[in-house]
Amino acid sequence: MTSDGPILEDETAAGDVLRRIRTISVFAYFAFAIYAVFAGGFRDFLALTCSSTVVMINFLWLEEIVSNLLQPTPHPHAWRLTLRALARFALLGVALLVTIYVARFNPITVTLGFSIVVVGIMGEALYSAYRSFAG
Repeated sequence: MTSDGPILEDETAAGDVLRRIRTISVFAYFAFAIYAVFAGGFRDFLALTCSSTVVMINFLWLEEIVSNLLQPTPHPHAWRLTLRALARFALLGVALLVTIYVARFNPITVTLGFSIVVVGIMGEALYSAYRSFAG
């Protein structure tokens, strides 16, 4: 076994965990969206969607930053990183603007939207606990 073996296995396992968290988060969004549409209508659905978008952008951004920092590969040009960061900030700003001004900031649906990644992490924790007890 080479010295790269465990590292590659850890990266694969971490990738699987992040994929499951994203998947569970998407399912949580759809469950919350059904609730938002029936409980409050289109404005609540819009608030949920915008706040969920903000959280998922931040989660994916953090995932990319951590993977880039931990990889010993050459980093892209500085202007590309700056352009991507500015584009993400613009997208976050638009999502927050729509959440606050258009959707009139319904606290329940915004809180549900901000908690979708937490639900994904909790789902992954339950899955890991089940796997450790079952096998």
